Parts: sequence; structure tokens; C-alpha cells
Amino acid sequence: MSEYFDEEGLLKVIKIFELSGEISKLTWGWNDHSDPIRKAHELMDKGQKLYVEISEYEQRIGPKLGMQQKKNIDDAMEDMGKLIPYMKNKIKPTELITQ
Repeated sequence: MSEYFDEEGLLKVIKIFELSGEISKLTWGWNDHSDPIRKAHELMDKGQKLYVEISEYEQRIGPKLGMQQKKNIDDAMEDMGKLIPYMKNKIKPTELITQ
């Protein structure tokens, strides 16, 4: 039996790579971006939705999902997660003044 691959899984990997690219571009051009904090919030929102989407996909496809396709998704998610610390290093918390 050949391993199962589907278009939906491939589209999930593509979405992950696109989001990874957006995170990288923001991190590299942090100081050149007009509102990097707002953009970071938008990207994290996209990331959260994507994690939910992928979880729902994996639950729905379940055992039908091929090992290689699952590995491709997992690897892409892991690689995207490696970008987050770089963005996190750019964020400086605002100091609150207490009276």
C-alpha cells in the first residue's frame, strides 16, 4: 500500500512556510516596520489559528494521514516555532510608572 498524501496537508505546509516567511521578514526589518508590535500580534493570531487548523486536520484525517506527510507538517511547525524567539528578542516590554 502506498503512503497517503493529500492536497489539504500540502496546503497546510505551504501556509506554515508563508507564515514563517512573514515572521522572518518582520524580525529582519523590525526597526524599518511602521508598527512592528501590531504586526507581531497579527502574525501570532495567524499562528494560533493555524495551529488549531492543523490540529483539527490531524484529528479528522487521523490514521489515514501518511507518516511522511505528518512529518512534513510537524517539521514545518517546529521550524516556525524556532523563529518565535528571534521575534521575542525584538519586543521590549513597556515599563509602567507607578504612582
